[in-house]
Amino acid sequence: MNWDRYNELVALRDSGRIEEATAEFDKLAEAETDPEIKAFTLLQVVNGLRFLKRSSDARRKIREASSILGPKHNDYIRVALAAAILEIDQENWKGALRKLDGIVEKYTPLLHLDENKDVLEEVQRNRGIALFELRRFREARPVLESVRRVPYERERTLCSLGMCNFELKDVEAAKRDFEELVSLQPRAVFRAYAYYHLGMIFYADGQLARAKTEFEKCLASTDLGKISKDNLLQWIVNACKGLNLKNEALHYSEMLKTLLR
Repeated sequence: MNWDRYNELVALRDSGRIEEATAEFDKLAEAETDPEIKAFTLLQVVNGLRFLKRSSDARRKIREASSILGPKHNDYIRVALAAAILEIDQENWKGALRKLDGIVEKYTPLLHLDENKDVLEEVQRNRGIALFELRRFREARPVLESVRRVPYERERTLCSLGMCNFELKDVEAAKRDFEELVSLQPRAVFRAYAYYHLGMIFYADGQLARAKTEFEKCLASTDLGKISKDNLLQWIVNACKGLNLKNEALHYSEMLKTLLR
């Protein structure tokens, strides 16, 4: 392996030139004769294909890496994890959870080796997310809690954990999670979810002014994710009416009417 070239390609990918870097990683993998390094490089190709939303090509590369290593190889857990994460990308939560649980069942001793700490963290984080998406909140909560301090994708961990606690009516825990999430200055969609849920928490507690502020910050987000904008506007209208802010209530009511036309 030309490791200098490999590091150049990592830098190229990180600079945003994902398609070019992925094609070059593929060439490196094709030329590699060492099976372990070849499989490792193929996983870099898989990562690039995932970002490019080329799922079929990514699955083909995973199968190639799998055939090179085989299920008894110590590094096979990384190939198995890549296959599970591809299911996460496709929002096939049941399929993802099945594969992740399979990794835990078959490779527990390997997962607890120091060199595989990152794999264990990633398996647990994605298991927690899959359980959350399947609305198995009580099962998801301790799994997500176990990785809440892991820096990688921490914003998504905290968001899912906060929504778990919200659904389980553990309001104080949810509030803590969402406030911690906001402190990370996360991506717009995660800020939106945090503000939205904080707004509902404060509204239920009778703190209408704080609720209105959180809802308005959510409304200003550039990415609302799966939050319904008409529902969000109705929350703001209700908060304004409760605060006797007639002009603002009228303003947001008109926005809501325009949206529903």
